[in-house]
Amino acid sequence: MLTLIKVTFVALLNFAYITIFKAGKIKKMSSEKAPLEARKVLREQLCISLIKAAKIDLEVTYLDEKAYRKLKREDGVVVVANHESNLDIPVLVAALDLPLGFVAKKEMESWPFYSMWMKMSKCIFLDRSNPREGIKSIKKAVDIVKQGYPTVIFPEGERTLTGKMGTFKKGSFKLATETNGIILPVTIDGTFFVQSRKSIKINPNKKVRVTVGKPIDLKKMYLENGKNLSEIVQELVGNEKIVKNN
Repeated sequence: MLTLIKVTFVALLNFAYITIFKAGKIKKMSSEKAPLEARKVLREQLCISLIKAAKIDLEVTYLDEKAYRKLKREDGVVVVANHESNLDIPVLVAALDLPLGFVAKKEMESWPFYSMWMKMSKCIFLDRSNPREGIKSIKKAVDIVKQGYPTVIFPEGERTLTGKMGTFKKGSFKLATETNGIILPVTIDGTFFVQSRKSIKINPNKKVRVTVGKPIDLKKMYLENGKNLSEIVQELVGNEKIVKNN
């Protein structure tokens, strides 16, 4: 429980710091630069600090680093990842040097600090209980991605209960298909053993491996063998899950 207390304290302290000393300056920036600066601040002064506080041994592997380095925000990048833990977001933000935003569940909109920074960084709150509002949110997310703000989706829809990856929901790929840009498959392996959905306890000194797959250009992609996009990306992400409880 000591690690949980430490991580919570670090999160609150850093959220308070960036809200007091950074938020005001960011709000004065242009509508184009402000979200990028907000995402940069969240990465450098929150997410990386949380990874250190949880004593996560983070390893990042690239299947095609050259292609990854050539990615341009303007291409419309949607990061597709599996979902193991509440720590997946800070792990992804710390692991990738892309200015990442997220599609988060509507309930998070009421969270103090978090909600304000999500809005400042052009993240999207999705109401899954209201299909009409959900469609509006996806359309808004499509516009944000096309404007050059990479966005992460977790197509399983929820964190795993067992550590095994669940089925990628076809509807989750609507953001990617309507953007018609780049899908970046990413595999998160090990956060389940740091903090699972079944417990609030955080287990320190665990290895977490993030595998960055080869970017998929939807403009050049042809579906073969009767597979749909969700199945193809699920297979790519699932193939890289190798880390066991260490």
